[in-house]
Amino acid sequence: MNKNILIVLAGGFLVAVLVAVLVQSSLGGKKEEKEVVTQVLVAAKNLPIGTKLDEANMKWKDWDKDKEVSTNDIVRKDEEQKTTEVLKGRLIVAVEADQPLLTAYTTKDSKVNTVAATLGKGMRAVSIPVKAYTMAGGFVTPGDYVDVILTYSVSTNAKNNPGVAAVVNKRASETILQNLKVLAVDQEAVREEDKAKIAKTVTLEVSADGSEKLALASKMGDITLALRGIGDGKINTESLATTDVELGQIMKNVADIEYGEKEGAEIRVYNGNQETMTTPRNQTSKKEDESASTVTDETGEAEDPETVKIKKVIETLKAQESVDADQEEQP
Repeated sequence: MNKNILIVLAGGFLVAVLVAVLVQSSLGGKKEEKEVVTQVLVAAKNLPIGTKLDEANMKWKDWDKDKEVSTNDIVRKDEEQKTTEVLKGRLIVAVEADQPLLTAYTTKDSKVNTVAATLGKGMRAVSIPVKAYTMAGGFVTPGDYVDVILTYSVSTNAKNNPGVAAVVNKRASETILQNLKVLAVDQEAVREEDKAKIAKTVTLEVSADGSEKLALASKMGDITLALRGIGDGKINTESLATTDVELGQIMKNVADIEYGEKEGAEIRVYNGNQETMTTPRNQTSKKEDESASTVTDETGEAEDPETVKIKKVIETLKAQESVDADQEEQP
């Protein structure tokens, strides 16, 4: 082959290689850089309190670039990082699906007591015995809120205090604690499924004073748990009690016949170290009717109710002194 032809071919090959390199470098420079996506650790499904975290219930989620990432959110550092490498333990709060998981939502040790971890500051966990008919048919589950109703026997002396018989015969019932959180049913602190379960014990979250009341109530009589509706946190401030005389219409009618002319007695209610007087409903209407009539003094002007009460007390004391004087004069 001619030497000149070989030189031309070799030169052409080199030129082709140089052109190819230049074209490749120019095309590579025009490539768009890959967009960096921020991933945040979230719940893979709805997780109740006490759930032990693992790969099945956690996942990485691409975070919306228009939303700001919180400083408390757990951000994935690289594609190789697993969910269990950044968060472990049990949840002390309920978390919904796709909600970011925070370190503050978990206990440091997965073996820690779940009930103790979920207790509020200054609160106590107290268990009480229950049966199906005292726990809303078994529909009371962890996370619910209930009222505690105590039904107990009342010891009265109707002979010396006739007015008491118009108020109560043998039994009374009252709500002693309201809006208490259910921590556990038997030994389960997590709501497993939405169906009734008959349990033997229910653990409630109460204050220090409430724990004493609950312990005493379990010895005084029968305890019933009244299940509250979701979001119903209203506290009833009334202190009216329900008695067997008020509940039974026949007994109420008999009491009205026998003691209708006498002023009904009030019930003394002990709430810890506080003592209050409550009026039965069947006597409230009578007192309202009496208060409707205005008391006037000798000048015909209306008297202050407190003044009337003081005068009645003075009259009672004078009457008692007169009786005592008569007894001393008798041989």
